Amino acid sequence: MRPAINPSLELFDDVIEQLAVDPRTSPHSPDWIRQSVVLGGEKAKIMRYIWSHASERYGEAPRVLDVGAQIGAFALYAARTGCKVAAVDLEMFTRIYAAILADYGVDYRACDVGSDPLPFEDGTFDAVTYNDVIEHHSFSPKKVLREIHRVLNPGGLIFVSTPNHASIYNRMLLLLGKSINDPFRAYFDSSDDQPVYLGHHREYTRAELRYALEHTGFAVRECRVVDEDIRALVYYLRRRASRAEVFANSRALLVRLLGSIWSPLRLPFGRVLWAVGEKRAQSFK
Repeated sequence: MRPAINPSLELFDDVIEQLAVDPRTSPHSPDWIRQSVVLGGEKAKIMRYIWSHASERYGEAPRVLDVGAQIGAFALYAARTGCKVAAVDLEMFTRIYAAILADYGVDYRACDVGSDPLPFEDGTFDAVTYNDVIEHHSFSPKKVLREIHRVLNPGGLIFVSTPNHASIYNRMLLLLGKSINDPFRAYFDSSDDQPVYLGHHREYTRAELRYALEHTGFAVRECRVVDEDIRALVYYLRRRASRAEVFANSRALLVRLLGSIWSPLRLPFGRVLWAVGEKRAQSFK
């Protein structure tokens, strides 16, 4: 089975532009939304993985759930390739983006995964994406992973990405006596009026992420350290960035260049943990 449209970086850029120019996206600025294309490499990788297994797993278009969809870019991207897509996030996002995504057939629902079950029946989805979310939880991710397990078909896949707490960059910062947490001023000054801090509460090592998946009913197909895709950042800087912005991103370019060397060699230095789990037929313990 092939996607209706190739899940390319160009398609992701087109999706981002759709969201950026939609007048309903306020208060998020178009420029802020357009910067999301730097994440396009990871999104394309997930979609290629889903579609490469579609013919052996799904009798029809893959049914995909995006947990923590935020502005809905990945959900819309998946829908554009031909998937049947649903998404969940906090009401602060759904009240803006649910109507926009509904125009493209995406079922985007408000759900606080920290306190509420996922609003779907058992075995509804063939794949669930849970990317750049787990580190924002102020609670154990066990209940979220169990809910994802519940709504997946037997043999369904979960995709997880999150910062690598043990990256070489974090180790170097610690050696220099610097913090590896979110910038302190943002935490201290900008979130004092929030009931719960919206940044990173806990980052994970590869062993911890594997443990979390294995102890919530998943057979781990992949769990490795990677880095962000340099092609997506170069694509953005060439198409949209000013000279000043290119200079400001020089360090990020260097990091992603190093990552393009480390990732194929499977060296555990990169900034990102990437995992794929498969729902086992038997129940978790």
